[in-house]
Amino acid sequence: MKKYHQTLPKKLLKNDQVNKLLSFRFYNGQDSLKLLYLFITVSLVGAVVSALYTTDTRWMNWHISRLGEGGKLSSMIFNITVLVSATIMFMMAISLSEKVFNINSDLNIDIKRANLIIYRALTAATLCLIGVAMFPFDRYPVIHNICGYSMLFIFLALCTYAPKFLPIFSKNFYLYSKFVILLVIICYILYIIFQVVTLLQIELIIFTFMYGWFLLFIKGIYKNCDSYVK
Repeated sequence: MKKYHQTLPKKLLKNDQVNKLLSFRFYNGQDSLKLLYLFITVSLVGAVVSALYTTDTRWMNWHISRLGEGGKLSSMIFNITVLVSATIMFMMAISLSEKVFNINSDLNIDIKRANLIIYRALTAATLCLIGVAMFPFDRYPVIHNICGYSMLFIFLALCTYAPKFLPIFSKNFYLYSKFVILLVIICYILYIIFQVVTLLQIELIIFTFMYGWFLLFIKGIYKNCDSYVK
């Protein structure tokens, strides 16, 4: 009995140290990148598997969300994938917003404001992903479109206002952000007015450049952190 009481504080101390280590590793900037890579991997694998199982041969002429329609195995795979992606997005919202607090204090940035904007933006994107999965286009077209296009507007807002709430990036990053915004405008002009591209093609283009933008965004944040090591 005596030995048990003597060893108990050591065990608690050990557990506390483990928790601190896990917390540090989770909020390390590198882990935000890992979460982004995981998000991309899960999204791509889930979409590909769903496309392989679908019996709808026309989905490539419509939009990627068509894979989530019909209530079949392929649609279940797609919608579950989107829900898992939403979970990863929320984890990234926590990780990346917390990482902002490690930005070099000499840069004179409103850290709390930047933290709040990033957390709210990515959390809102998480809710939009959940909406896309829970409300398929064939049964809930209005709600589905609201959720889908809200994600696009959130992304465009981050591209537009990043220089204002977090002016730590290179000129090339801001030029890339402007290029992405212009590309989105051109794509929808070609789709709505000229009808020379499909919505699926636009989605693939935007998703590709969106992932590239987030990759540069995350790298830019932890490159300006006090703990960054080249």
